[in-house]
Amino acid sequence: MEKILITGANGFVGQHLLKELDTHNIESVGLVGPDSHSEHPDRLSLDLLDPGAISKIDFRDVSGVVHLAGLAAVGPSFDEPMRYMETNIGIEVNLFEAARAQKARPRFLIISSGALYDPSAKQPLNERSEVIPNSPYAVSKLSQEYMALYYQKIGFECIIARPFNHIGPGQGPGFIVPDLAEQIVNVARDKQQEIMVGNLDAKRDYTDVRDIVRAYRLLLEKGKPGATYNVCSGTVRSGHEILSGLMQAAGVNYPVKQDPAKLRPSDTPVLMGSHDKLTADTGWLPEIPLNKTLSDVIAELKLKA
Repeated sequence: MEKILITGANGFVGQHLLKELDTHNIESVGLVGPDSHSEHPDRLSLDLLDPGAISKIDFRDVSGVVHLAGLAAVGPSFDEPMRYMETNIGIEVNLFEAARAQKARPRFLIISSGALYDPSAKQPLNERSEVIPNSPYAVSKLSQEYMALYYQKIGFECIIARPFNHIGPGQGPGFIVPDLAEQIVNVARDKQQEIMVGNLDAKRDYTDVRDIVRAYRLLLEKGKPGATYNVCSGTVRSGHEILSGLMQAAGVNYPVKQDPAKLRPSDTPVLMGSHDKLTADTGWLPEIPLNKTLSDVIAELKLKA
């Protein structure tokens, strides 16, 4: 790979992916939102929903594109379904069309989601498992997949990654690990008295973001064009286990209370994936254990205190 273009470079995954590529001496160019300010000269600030702005990118100068930009939190999509559809599909189409106009054919890695699968299907879920998206967010990601398959048919090399829940240092609010970790730190600072939670019974397949971006690098190098790959750990943990692990990492044990406002309109009880296909084609395996991930999250928050 000569040079990789990364959309959403200032995001949680994007920042880790830039580090991963740099570690392996792979040149990268990061795209960030128009309101983003970066000290890094290799990050371009563009409105990815503006076709004119995207046309300024020289796609002939890059060999691969990792498309991370978009709306990623499931919860808000129930209140803003149209915004999720317009943003997540619109940015992708703009990227492909700009490349096509330049007669450039970089390899595209489209980041979809493991949230697409029918939770009632036999688990662990593989890439052939039935897809029944149960949120506007999931619908938008499935639509991104279909757009990628369309562009695959007209001459692009497209690989689709379906990551399951990914966690780790640098993750913003709106997700279980950073939200619980912040509350733990707030209780320690006497800013609140107890930990407020949603449904902690749900079990999810969590993978450290640093393992996730390693999978993305390997997919760019070894993934098969037109193929879809789960990126996951192959194990599940409940919200209770996540909270317990965070408290253990912080060395505390605080009271917990359920907050009805944190409950989602629909919440799949169990979601576990199989990474067999990814492992077979790239050799990838998850390496970072959950307790290491949660300890790093807590340590990062303490440093910011």
